[in-house]
Amino acid sequence: MANWIWYPGDFEIYHGMRQNFDREERGFFWPAYWHIADCRRHVVFHGAFAPDRETRFRVTAKGIGHVLVKWQAEAPEWFPKGQVFYQERKYRIGEWITCPAKEIAVDVVLGNRTGLPCIYVEGEIICSGKDWTVSDFIKPAVPVGYNDLYVRRGQDPQEFEYTCQSCSPVSQEERNGGILYDFGREITADTLIHIDGTKRPEKVTLCYGESRAEALDTELCYLKQVLDIPGEAEAAALTYRTDSPFGKWDTGRCYHTRLRAFRYLFIPEKEAASLIRPEALYKYVDFPKRSGFSGSDELVNRIWNVADTTFRLASGIFFLDGIKRDRWIWSGDAYQSYFINQYLFFDKDICKRTILALRGNDPVMEHINTILDYSLYWIISLENYYNMSGDLEFIRMIYPKMESLMRYCMEQTDEQGFLYGREGDWVYIDWAEMDKEGTLCAEQMLLARSYEAMAAVRRLLGLGEEEFVRKKELLLSRIRRFFWDEEKGAFIDSYQSGRRKVTRHANIFAIIFGFADSEETGSILENVLLNEEIPAITTPYFKFYELEALAMLGRFDVVMESIRSYWGGMLEQGASTFWEEYKPGQPEEEQYGMYGDKYGKSLCHAWGASPIYLIGRYCMGVRPTSAAYDTFEAAPQLDLFGHFSCFFPVGQGTVWMDWKDGVLDVYTDKEGGVLKADGREYPLVPMQHVIINRK
Repeated sequence: MANWIWYPGDFEIYHGMRQNFDREERGFFWPAYWHIADCRRHVVFHGAFAPDRETRFRVTAKGIGHVLVKWQAEAPEWFPKGQVFYQERKYRIGEWITCPAKEIAVDVVLGNRTGLPCIYVEGEIICSGKDWTVSDFIKPAVPVGYNDLYVRRGQDPQEFEYTCQSCSPVSQEERNGGILYDFGREITADTLIHIDGTKRPEKVTLCYGESRAEALDTELCYLKQVLDIPGEAEAAALTYRTDSPFGKWDTGRCYHTRLRAFRYLFIPEKEAASLIRPEALYKYVDFPKRSGFSGSDELVNRIWNVADTTFRLASGIFFLDGIKRDRWIWSGDAYQSYFINQYLFFDKDICKRTILALRGNDPVMEHINTILDYSLYWIISLENYYNMSGDLEFIRMIYPKMESLMRYCMEQTDEQGFLYGREGDWVYIDWAEMDKEGTLCAEQMLLARSYEAMAAVRRLLGLGEEEFVRKKELLLSRIRRFFWDEEKGAFIDSYQSGRRKVTRHANIFAIIFGFADSEETGSILENVLLNEEIPAITTPYFKFYELEALAMLGRFDVVMESIRSYWGGMLEQGASTFWEEYKPGQPEEEQYGMYGDKYGKSLCHAWGASPIYLIGRYCMGVRPTSAAYDTFEAAPQLDLFGHFSCFFPVGQGTVWMDWKDGVLDVYTDKEGGVLKADGREYPLVPMQHVIINRK
């Protein structure tokens, strides 16, 4: 079977560029404000074959160029004696090429001024696949990039293929002189405006909303478009004409908008609405259902299901942050998505696509998304990805970019080895009031964890880890010296400001990265995590880490109560997907606002789906104990639920658990598993149930 092939990483970089140019806001486009990498425009593909008979092949390409075929032949009299003579010939791309039964070398020279240079080679013997190499005329040839989604000649790797589903409104109502359509839940969709009758409106205004309030606000709704409807005669000439970047006329009776995220659509002109029929063409990636959870707590069940919906909407070509507002690829959001993915649909390709798109090309031009911590999350993510997948081939391919980014970060450390922000850098960590004067403790925790990840990956590749082991240990000793406050019993944000302010963030990292000793851990739990005087986390983004730290410390009572109150609080406010930020007690008229924008808050944000990870990893205790789940364990916290039934991916296998009436039943189809329950361990043998009866 043949594959479309390209320069490795360029498919992801090209589509990442398109994704980061995709933000639409109130009638204009907003390309991302950081350096956007582009794919190579000029490459040469190399293939080598030894057919045992005469054979034919054909090259299909995206770009312009030619095919060069070379084979060893009898040397003419004028050719120097003792040297191997090669006969070669150039061919047009697209024509069938016949080759003799000899050792054949095929080069495809290709350029593409506007898109992704890629080829598809079909033939009985000569065809394109992972055995080909490619060069950009500067560096030595490397193994090609490919994706098993693209295996047919008629496909175009420059276009990502979504699954499409036609959706009609589930209800409509007259409001404010117009018609409000409700599609039942939030979707990412093209809108089709059909004109079915003979009478045509002069214009149709489309006002979109994640909430009812936003769609009905015709002045401030985030996404809005006014369609001028052509007359019957003019419409006949509009077939297939691209109208604007916002959409096109598919026919004179159907306008097809660009992709937008919404649940509600409001058409303020009631008469115009009566003359059209709206339809949504929902576009999504059909990820498999690899996990499920239901238990005795119906609120937790609802939270699980809404988290599932939220995460699937935010997962497409890449892991996105929010589906309405930014639609950009953010490294911090993606870092959490890698973990949630591991417990939901366990798709390795979306992880690789996101990692490659975020990193772009060498040399490093700036921090990923301009954010210090986001570069560090990217570095850490590679070790995490290997532990999930065991994909050493990918790690070997991406490692040079890992090291160059790490060296870039190391160039901006001070005399203590602390990472600081330069002009143009964003020191983020979280939307919280932290003391960011001077170097920030939370950044140093991430830097130490990055050194640890570098050492682990170098060890995997046989490169020697000593440099980064030393750097990690030295940095941790200085973090304790400068940032640990004995009186407060916690790590402070900044030692340079003199304010000695304590927030949760650095202390949470100290726990989840294993950097706090047992005495420090107990102190942090009492003085920070369970201390209501320390400002609360208000974003699901950092709730992810806070609840992970509490789960690691065995405080499942606090974890579950927080899930019920925080995510359950969003449900009480009418959420059908989980939000970018939630402040309990915030007035309803303010709950959709953020960044000074009345509707600036994303109401479907990837990091809002973290209960899936928290329940799977900690409440149900499913985790790999070696790379790629060669060995794994399940350690459910049986006292958290009266009953539950669940299943989770363990690499390419699955583990199922049922708990009811004091009986636990565990089953798996994969070797290497261990069940931990009630202080004992039980080997999990594939296709055999382990039953524990507490009675």
